[in-house]
Amino acid sequence: MRWSHRRGSGVGLRARGPNHGSLAFVSTPSLAARYHERTKYTPEALAQGASHLDVRRQPPPFKPWVEGERLRLGGRSPGEQGPDPYAGERLDRVRLGRLLHHTYGVTRVWQAEGQALYLRAAPSAGGLYPTELYVASRDIEDVPDGLWAYHGGDHALQLCWAGDFVNDLERFAFGAPAVGAAHAVLIGTGFYERSSWRYRERAYRRVLLDAGHVFGNALQAGAADGLGITLAPDFVDDGVDGLLLLDPAREGTLLLAAVGTTPGTALRAGLRSREDRPRDALDDGTWIPMVHRAGQLDVGAEPVTGATPVQAPPSKAMGLDDTPLPGGAPVLEAIRQRRSTRTFRRQGVPSHALGRILFHASPRAGSPGPCLAPGLLETYVVVAGVSGMPPGVYRYDAELHALVPRARGAVRAALHQAALGQDLARDAAFTVVHTFDLPAAIERYGDRAYRTAHLEAGLVGQYLNLAALRLGLGASGIGGFFDDLVNAILGLPESHAIAYLTTIGVPA
Repeated sequence: MRWSHRRGSGVGLRARGPNHGSLAFVSTPSLAARYHERTKYTPEALAQGASHLDVRRQPPPFKPWVEGERLRLGGRSPGEQGPDPYAGERLDRVRLGRLLHHTYGVTRVWQAEGQALYLRAAPSAGGLYPTELYVASRDIEDVPDGLWAYHGGDHALQLCWAGDFVNDLERFAFGAPAVGAAHAVLIGTGFYERSSWRYRERAYRRVLLDAGHVFGNALQAGAADGLGITLAPDFVDDGVDGLLLLDPAREGTLLLAAVGTTPGTALRAGLRSREDRPRDALDDGTWIPMVHRAGQLDVGAEPVTGATPVQAPPSKAMGLDDTPLPGGAPVLEAIRQRRSTRTFRRQGVPSHALGRILFHASPRAGSPGPCLAPGLLETYVVVAGVSGMPPGVYRYDAELHALVPRARGAVRAALHQAALGQDLARDAAFTVVHTFDLPAAIERYGDRAYRTAHLEAGLVGQYLNLAALRLGLGASGIGGFFDDLVNAILGLPESHAIAYLTTIGVPA
């Protein structure tokens, strides 16, 4: 398959209309499936050109708060960035501040045309940072119990409500023990319009990926500092939203993370959403809150049904290097120094680097790594320049830590075209593509599968980012692509959803 088009950035593109595409909406009432089909980029949409962005209407980078109690945090100055001497014994204001700074703090400020651009610890599509981060604190030294909003620009906590809300969050998280035992619970929400201002309806995909980046940082920064971070993907949405007094048309809770001073445990998604799904066409501007609501859990949420998909036994699998990356202070340094790579040299990388990066970033059985739902995501690697490895498309088997060939041949031109003409895709040494079987995922998890898959893709993407940086390479995520053309490159049906591309190579 080949499409002809003119090059562009994908910014502000229109996606295909509600009646375009391969989904039969009458027989497939899932709102998530309809949303995914509607928000696919096509060459026809690109030919219409990028829309004009009105900078006067861009939402502010930080949520405004009325004056109230504000608590300055430590943990980001050079003298406070190393491992805490009380690691494993207590959580205090400095240690909490260090975690929040390396999760979503401001790591650099650029001045552009008289305006400040606040760059955060986690990457974000278009530098829009739609994630809002809240903290419920309990028994933290120098931090009163309460529900706080984290302001990365000031590296401070803004008090929302005083009191202990951890027990409420435990109840909303269906009694998850890790949440009930936590000293702090991180709550990540998506502030939709910060991304939809630029990416329109497709913004919900970006919002989910960006939140995954943030919690990918939390997992790695917490482990580096001796903290146990346990992700909690199942929770009663209306309960958590109600605690935060969120406007459901503008903001919704995406993920929780329990913070303790002992190693974290792995909580996996195990409940199915059952929201009624409208079959009629929705107006522009209503898709994002509606598809988010379709994936919400209520107090009567039922366990998932069906078995975890099992891949066919691989043949001709190529084993990879599984040397672990070191933890500790180098992880925090990588987070502080990380910036998305803008250009790659068209230069090869050693195969051991590819292996170590995948080993670090990919969850496997018994691992507490970046996995929300076992078997949900599938991983493919498009190899263009890796020593000792023929160019082509491979499926990654995480349990074997091996690549299984799918198609051989040059891929740079095809991937360049599929990624909207972005040179990163053409010049990268290899590209990791995360996908999921959309009909099977919805059958098992309901429409919440769409949220979970994209959050996990963002989590893994941030692990890939930091692993590449620590090996002297560069990385950059791509969330704008011709969905069906990527499917064709991978040899997957168009019903299979493409979640994320992460390009890795030698930075120019």
